[in-house]
Amino acid sequence: MAKIIVFSAADFGGTSKTFQNNDPDLTLNMSNMEVGSVIVVTGDWTLYPEPNSVGTPATLTVAGGPDADGVYRDYADWAGTAIFNVKSITHT
Repeated sequence: MAKIIVFSAADFGGTSKTFQNNDPDLTLNMSNMEVGSVIVVTGDWTLYPEPNSVGTPATLTVAGGPDADGVYRDYADWAGTAIFNVKSITHT
């Protein structure tokens, strides 16, 4: 089973949430959140700024990040330019 842990601040700070399943619209259950750092435990994940997989995504993999270990300490590690507001998440 795929698993990702997202954090609202850089360096794994702030609020965290674990996902193991796709969620096409995080706003329906108030799970949308700003993401400043991520740990990809298993699987490959795509985070979208709008519900239903709309908008420019951030794709994060278990073999990604600066050390190729699925650890993204801040948004620059996935080539982002700011904290990412996630409203839809899918895994492959």
